[in-house]
Amino acid sequence: MQDNIKFRNGLRERNCTASAFSQLAVPPMTSRRLSQQQVSQLIAGTREFETTEEATEFLRVIDLMNYLQETVRPNVPINWSDVFAVKDILVKTFEQHKNELDPVIMRCYYVRLSLNSFFKTFSKDGVIETRDYRNDAAAFADAALAFEVVQRLKKLKLDSRFEELTAPRRNSTITKSIEELEFVPGSVAVAA
Repeated sequence: MQDNIKFRNGLRERNCTASAFSQLAVPPMTSRRLSQQQVSQLIAGTREFETTEEATEFLRVIDLMNYLQETVRPNVPINWSDVFAVKDILVKTFEQHKNELDPVIMRCYYVRLSLNSFFKTFSKDGVIETRDYRNDAAAFADAALAFEVVQRLKKLKLDSRFEELTAPRRNSTITKSIEELEFVPGSVAVAA
């Protein structure tokens, strides 16, 4: 219920109605859009957020609204009810914040297992591979770490090599240590 209170207070501080917020807090800023009725229920406390992740998403939009209000010069209140005027600016500010906090890396190293498959991770049953290197395969910003994975795969008698490919990935999706891959010594099976 504390998230509901933060949510209600945040909207009151910004003088933002349930109707306006339901139109402003939409993808890509949130994973889904809440209806005006759902926002009203959250404000009234008759409904709670379904998950803590959902609460975090929508509270992040309110934080973004606060940030945007603080950056307006001269310091005049933003009319959040004028959705058409502020929505694009809010989304643009969200993208800028996202890129500051989690920048995109254009070229990463990937471990290729065959012509069409790439290394994803180790598991208790062996190696998990994927065909989708752009979104699903383990990506490395450091060639030395990719080389270490190749060496471990060779110890498992699996042919592999690493290569640098252009595929934009967020920094948060980059593998930064071998421990993240859940390496299990002695694994030899390959799971598809």
